[in-house]
Amino acid sequence: MSITQIPFDLLETFLIVAEQGSVSKAAKLLHRSQPTISERLQHLTELAGEALYTPVGRGVRLTPAGEAYLGPSKKLRALRTELDDMQQRRQGLQEGILRIAATNTVANYFLPPYLVRFREDHPEVELVVRGGVNDWSQYSLMDWDLFFLEEGTPVDSLPPQYQSTPWIEDEILAIFPAQHPLAQKASLTLADLVNEPLIWREAQSGVRQRVLQEFRKQGLEPAIRIEVMGVEAMGTAVAAGLGIGFITNAALRHRPDWQVLSRRIGETIHWTLHLVAPTAPYRSHTLTRFLQYLQVPR
Repeated sequence: MSITQIPFDLLETFLIVAEQGSVSKAAKLLHRSQPTISERLQHLTELAGEALYTPVGRGVRLTPAGEAYLGPSKKLRALRTELDDMQQRRQGLQEGILRIAATNTVANYFLPPYLVRFREDHPEVELVVRGGVNDWSQYSLMDWDLFFLEEGTPVDSLPPQYQSTPWIEDEILAIFPAQHPLAQKASLTLADLVNEPLIWREAQSGVRQRVLQEFRKQGLEPAIRIEVMGVEAMGTAVAAGLGIGFITNAALRHRPDWQVLSRRIGETIHWTLHLVAPTAPYRSHTLTRFLQYLQVPR
């Protein structure tokens, strides 16, 4: 057996005997019998291939070989202690990192309350959050502990150890400039909107893809003449009177300052937000804890 494959308990015994200068004292510290300590020392000597100590009265004295092994053994013990400390800190979330990627809608309107609570409880954990991710083909998905997919957002394939889980279902609303006549109708359908000037989010937007899906189910093909990037630009364009837009109910609730009117469309267009994370065996302690804040089952 190579010396680097020696069980740590043999080296630990050797160190304590060397530090105490006595087998009997080492036995008391380790809560083992003297014969057990002697047996461990003999085993270590056999593996080393040379004597590491000699008996002196009731104690022991290290040989030159024993002195040579002493320094590296102390370093190994220090490294073992460091690893144990790190494990305890990580399990207690006294250190760690959580890397999250999301679209602007998710990063701005859905995640902040959870991130705030998590940071209050675990201030030592480093949070890395990237919003504005629309084209997932530009990113290595395995670089992230957690990312979010809007319904309708394409992803070619997930890494095999990742899984997608529905997280939040929301409603998509139509938003109108103030005083728009269609906002006064008793009921509103997509057929009412198809010939109106419509404002669309960027092509990768899950909301856009979900609304287009509903139009096409009804055999309707709306024109795409005005396109904006992000929720904020949508609200600004609609308020300015450029046309009618579409937004999730949750996002709209965060912007009571927008001068727009909102209406439900037909039977309601539902939109689902999925979170994607490694399966349980591949999750860090940090991610496992954060998923509990999101109320995701283990």
